[in-house]
Amino acid sequence: MMAGRADKSVLTRIRRPDLRSFLTAWLLITLFLPGASVWAAREAEVPAREPGELQIIGKLSCSLKRVVLLPYGAEISGLAVTPGQPVQTGQELARYRLTPEAVQALRRRLMPPRLPELEAQLAQVEKDLRAAEARRRTTQSLAAEQLASRQGLAEAENAVLSLRRSRSALAHGLNEERRLLQEERRLLARQLGVALPAAGIPREGRLLAPISGHVLWLHPDLRVGAELKGGEPVLHLGVLDPMLLRARVHERDFPSLSPGMEARVAVETLPQRTFTARLSRLPWSSPAGVEEPAYFEAEFLLPNPDLVLKEGLKATLLLKRP
Repeated sequence: MMAGRADKSVLTRIRRPDLRSFLTAWLLITLFLPGASVWAAREAEVPAREPGELQIIGKLSCSLKRVVLLPYGAEISGLAVTPGQPVQTGQELARYRLTPEAVQALRRRLMPPRLPELEAQLAQVEKDLRAAEARRRTTQSLAAEQLASRQGLAEAENAVLSLRRSRSALAHGLNEERRLLQEERRLLARQLGVALPAAGIPREGRLLAPISGHVLWLHPDLRVGAELKGGEPVLHLGVLDPMLLRARVHERDFPSLSPGMEARVAVETLPQRTFTARLSRLPWSSPAGVEEPAYFEAEFLLPNPDLVLKEGLKATLLLKRP
């Protein structure tokens, strides 16, 4: 009872502006002290550095990544995956219909103008060769009866030899053009993800997974009914197990590292867990200038069987010095 009166007397002695400041400070302490205690708890979860250990900071990334491009301008007609979904090599990711402009470009690509030109030239040379061979036979018959000169016979022989060389060169060029066309068709079939018809141009295509992994990213406009430009990246795929941890190491700590050494890893977003990584790649050069200290980007492989680690997370590594 006396304590209540004392508190009341204290409050009555505080002027109104001072009371407002007191209440504001009390509110701020109430709001922020719990958060501060949470952060303190998180910091406590990071493994303590043992004597002689080296501590470095790194970022997590996929151990393998591939970008999937839309090869030509097209309208998206189907989407079969979502971010985070696992995929296998060759799995269909999306379907699309080529725009009329893309179809016209493919038609020109699969009908090179030099091919019919070479075919026409070869046909003409073969016709001329048959005629030259007939003239040579006639000249040989006349020469046997002493009715044709040796010069005329030599000219007939040279004409046949010249046309045969032309036929050989044209046939080689024509075969090369046909081979290039077949390779172009195989490349186009791989780009479109569909088999090409014997005649004509396919109107639809598929995007197929080039690797087994997980879908990391979709183009913001990759939706059914959207029309996208050709050559744009529309999906990112990555391997999440194992993860790759890249860390910059100062030149003074570089001699302490060797491939295969293990490190304890703590991730800020997973304070209750500790991971183990192994140094997999160590460069032997640094891009730093003469006046700057050198930093080397070391790579660590980090098992991630339960896929709790994601690309871009910050991590702390603790390594024992030799």
